[in-house]
Amino acid sequence: MKKQEYNPWDYLEDTPEEFDAAIKNAVSDKEREFFEKLRYKILHETAFSNDVLMHEKDNEDGLYILRVGTDDILIGRNMEKSGETTSPVEISGLFAALEEDIYEYVGRHVTLLEWLRERDYRGIRYDANNDYR
Repeated sequence: MKKQEYNPWDYLEDTPEEFDAAIKNAVSDKEREFFEKLRYKILHETAFSNDVLMHEKDNEDGLYILRVGTDDILIGRNMEKSGETTSPVEISGLFAALEEDIYEYVGRHVTLLEWLRERDYRGIRYDANNDYR
């Protein structure tokens, strides 16, 4: 009996083709870096204690973005004003998360990808995986 070869993509929501296309069609060097580094992190670094991709203090909207486990993305917002209510959302797969309308968090209809592009990925962290701290 031949042993089946392990393929990490078999257990992920995203595909190698999605990452290849995103890297090839990146609109900036920062976007290319984002997809290259996230592909590596998803394939090689688990984040059971969360990987802080963006901290709420690193942007004017108070948005935070976490990678949870392998390829789930949690999006939420720091609640500064009393009475404000929003709930974080956890999405399976980076590319599904990037298509999420973040109106609830930023007060305008824009996808997470569009929001990141507007800021040229300013505030994204690649060194905040709590499993390795």
